[in-house]
Amino acid sequence: MPAPERTRLRPGRVLLAVAAVLVALVAGVLVGRALPDAPGEQSAAVGFARDMTTHHQQAIAMAYEAIQEAPSAEVRQLAVDIASTQGNQAGRMQALLRDWGYSLTGSAPSMAWMTAVEGHAGHAEQAQQDGRVMPGMATAEEMARLSELTGEEFEVFFLQLMLRHHAGGLQMAEAGAELVGDEQLRELASAILAAQSSETQVLEDLLADRGAQPLPSPGDGAA
Repeated sequence: MPAPERTRLRPGRVLLAVAAVLVALVAGVLVGRALPDAPGEQSAAVGFARDMTTHHQQAIAMAYEAIQEAPSAEVRQLAVDIASTQGNQAGRMQALLRDWGYSLTGSAPSMAWMTAVEGHAGHAEQAQQDGRVMPGMATAEEMARLSELTGEEFEVFFLQLMLRHHAGGLQMAEAGAELVGDEQLRELASAILAAQSSETQVLEDLLADRGAQPLPSPGDGAA
């Protein structure tokens, strides 16, 4: 019996979704401004900007999968919203790094900036012990499984992964808001907290509608 074909959006819709994210990324880069007092490369500001950008990039990748594969319009729309919002935020963080004269990656270990925050050091350490680069991120095996699933199975697993991803992102944003000295980046951390808190409720509701539960916590506090 032939394998079922994967659900695909019409090419026009995919192109519109991708175009929206590209516009958001460009807009994020354009809002960057030259700052006279750049933070040090080992600062929480630079570490947060780099790591949160990486964290966002995986969410955007998962959202692209859902834009093409999710069978329901409500999940596809959520994926477009996530890709657009996080694309804009990632663009703004990359613009700040460039304004400060830093590359988008550095030599410091991932999450080194976060281990100084009381109550958050264990999140970063546990994530890496579980095979994830940062709190809430999917492993390579989980990303591979997502790409193989179809239909409702794909949709449920996407929602589960994104819910856990948001939980990790909230931990990072909370730590960033506490540690980061740059006012513009602190405001962005607060915006991330607001956006992902709202989307978390939507993700939980969509999972409940499908009779599914969040993924078990791996021990880092991400549900």
